[in-house]
Amino acid sequence: MKGDSMAYAWNDEGVKSFKLLLRRILENPRSEEDFKEARVVAKLLTEVSPDDAEAWYFLGALNGVLGSFDEAKKNLLQSLELGGEKFPNYSQLTHICTNHGDFKEGIKWGYQALECNPENAFIHHKIADLHVLEGNSRKAAKQLESLLKMSSLTPQDRFATLVRLGHLCTLTQRIRKALDYFKEAQKLNPSDESLWADVGFCLSRLGNKDGALNTFKNAVLSNPSPPNLYNLGDAYLNIGNPESAIAPLVEATRKDPGFLLAHYNLSLAFTRMKKYEEGVKAAIAALRPDPEMKEQRTNLGLGAMNNLGFCLANLGRYEEALECFRRNIKLLNSAYFNMGLTLFKMKRYKEALGNFNKALDIKPDDPEYLDMVGQTYMELGRYKLAEKYLRKSIEKDPKYALAYYDLGVLLSRIKSRQAEAHQYLMTAIKLDPNWAWSYYAVACLYALSGDKEQALDYLKQSLEKGFSDKKHIDSDKDLNSLREEKEFNNLMAKYFYGKAD
Repeated sequence: MKGDSMAYAWNDEGVKSFKLLLRRILENPRSEEDFKEARVVAKLLTEVSPDDAEAWYFLGALNGVLGSFDEAKKNLLQSLELGGEKFPNYSQLTHICTNHGDFKEGIKWGYQALECNPENAFIHHKIADLHVLEGNSRKAAKQLESLLKMSSLTPQDRFATLVRLGHLCTLTQRIRKALDYFKEAQKLNPSDESLWADVGFCLSRLGNKDGALNTFKNAVLSNPSPPNLYNLGDAYLNIGNPESAIAPLVEATRKDPGFLLAHYNLSLAFTRMKKYEEGVKAAIAALRPDPEMKEQRTNLGLGAMNNLGFCLANLGRYEEALECFRRNIKLLNSAYFNMGLTLFKMKRYKEALGNFNKALDIKPDDPEYLDMVGQTYMELGRYKLAEKYLRKSIEKDPKYALAYYDLGVLLSRIKSRQAEAHQYLMTAIKLDPNWAWSYYAVACLYALSGDKEQALDYLKQSLEKGFSDKKHIDSDKDLNSLREEKEFNNLMAKYFYGKAD
C-alpha cells in the first residue's frame, strides 16, 4: 500500500505539486528547517527525474541558501546543461557567487543574466553591488547610470537607483554629483525622511554648514529618530556650537542608550564647553561595550586599516602595507601628546618628555608638540634645548602665540636676556590679545626691572583678561616689589575678594 502511494506521488501531477511547493518555500521561507526539508524533496526530484532541469535548479537554489555553495553551483550548471531557463539560473549563480565571496565570477554571471533580461533593475543593482565589493565604485555607478536611461524603469526602481547612485558618488568623493542624485530622488519621494540625512551630509562636505544644519533640523522635525538627532548634534558641533549640540545628542542617547557615536559626540561637546565632569561620563558611556578597546568593532578605522595592511603585505605589496601601518601609528600621536600633557601637569617632567618625543617622532613639524618639548626642557632646567625647540615651534608656525610666550618666559629667567624676553612676550600679546598669561609675564618683567607703574598696569590687564591663579600670584617672588603698593592690594581685593578700597 505504501509503495503504491509513493508511485502516485511521483507521477506528473505529483511532481508539479512538489515543484509548486518548492517555489513557494523559496519565495516565502519561514525557517531554516523549511529549506532543509525542501532540499530533501528537491534531491528526490533529481533522482526520480535526473533529466529535469527545473529540479536541478531548485536543488541548486536550496543548496545556495543553506550554504553548500560548491554543490549549488554544480546543480545550477547541470540545470543549464539540461536546457534549463537561463535567466533564473544565471541570477542564482550571481547570488551564490556573491555569498561565497567570488565577486569576479558573480559579475560574469550577472552580465549573462542581463543579456537575457536587459531591463531587470534587480540584476543591474546586483552587478553594481559586486563592482563595489570588487573595489570599483565608479564601474558600479556607470552600471546604474545606464539603468537610469531605460524608459521602462518603474518610479520605485528609479528612486532606489538614484539613492544608490548618490551613495556611490559619496564613496568616490563626488559630493556635488551625489547631492544632485539625492535631490532628484527627493522629487520622486518627498516624504522619505532618510534622504534628509544624505542631503545634509553632502551640504556639510561641500562647506555649506548652515544649509546642512537646516536640513538636519527638518529631518528631526519629520522624524526625531536617534540617527537624525545625532546628525543634528553633529552639525552643531561642526559650526562650533557645542551648547546647542547637547539637547539632540542627549535625546539620541535617551532613545537609544547603545548609540555609541552619540555618546562620543556628547563627550566631545562637553569637552569643548570645558564641562569635564559631564565629558567623563559621556566618554565612559561611549566606551562601555569595550572599555579596554580590545575588539576591532569598537575601533573600526584602526582595525580596518590594520586588516588592509596585513592583506597587502601577504600579497607582496609591501610599500602599500607599510603606508597603512604608518597611518594607524599617526592616529596614536594625540594619545602620546595628551599623556605627556597630563604628566606635565603632574610635574612628572621626564615621563612627559618621553611621551612628547614619541608624538614628535610621528609629527615632527607640529608647532604645539615642539612647544611642549621646549616647555618640558625648560622645567627640567635644560635651557639651551628648551630654546632650540621653542624656536623650532615659531619657525613652523610664526603665528603661534604660545611659542612666543614660552620663549619669552624662558628668556626672562636669564637676567642678561630679559630685554629679548620682553620682545617675545609683546609679540605673543599682539598675536593673541586675550591670552592673560602674556600680560602677567610682562608685569613680572617690569616688576623685576623696578618699573612698578608698568608692572601694575600689565598685572591689571592680565586680571581683566581673566587671570585667576591667586596662589601663583601669592608665591611669585617676581612680584615681591609690588606687594606693599596700594594699587596692588586694591587689585587683589577687587579681583579675588570682590571689594576694593
